[in-house]
Amino acid sequence: MSKSPRNWPQGVQYLHSSVYHSSIPPSIVSLLRNSAASSSSTSISSLSSIPIAPSSHIPNQTTIQKIELASHPAHGQLGLFASKKIPPNTMIIYYLGQVHAEQRTTSDYDLSLIRLPIQENISIASIDDPGYIHIGIDAEFMGNEARCINDYRGIAQRPNALFKEVKHPTTGQIRMSVWSGTKPIPKHEEILVSYGKGWWKARTTQDD
Repeated sequence: MSKSPRNWPQGVQYLHSSVYHSSIPPSIVSLLRNSAASSSSTSISSLSSIPIAPSSHIPNQTTIQKIELASHPAHGQLGLFASKKIPPNTMIIYYLGQVHAEQRTTSDYDLSLIRLPIQENISIASIDDPGYIHIGIDAEFMGNEARCINDYRGIAQRPNALFKEVKHPTTGQIRMSVWSGTKPIPKHEEILVSYGKGWWKARTTQDD
């Protein structure tokens, strides 16, 4: 079993690499795992614009901490903080979890990874977006430190980090990553992103 970092939440499996759910067809799994080796036209047309992650990525730039500030929207929960000064426009960490092709509207840890055109009769194709399969990555029950990143709203005027789709520099695997913005992130500062309007709209709909 992988050793988890300090303050890792109980009951959540710690990952060093994402795992793939059975909802994704094998042909799509192969494409996501090794986009560079795929000979399909899907990989050429849809994935060629995704940048390659830096091979010199610096690990261990973050720490998980419990939020003690009473005015913080995530008070009593966890946040991810810079353990050292992080330069601007720098990859901080991969966002790992279970890669799937389901609609997981109840998970607060589910991100959209990629939208791919399908050229075969796959029943998992999106109902709202015919001809495409929507791939997500869910860190509700398994993931890494990135699942602890909070939204900036109610904490800061703007996010200091952002999500980016990248290809792994060695395998070509399609992954989600977290990068610093145009300004450095000081040591001990909380890493904050924007979850996006769609995320908040879905939660508002659930509460109604």
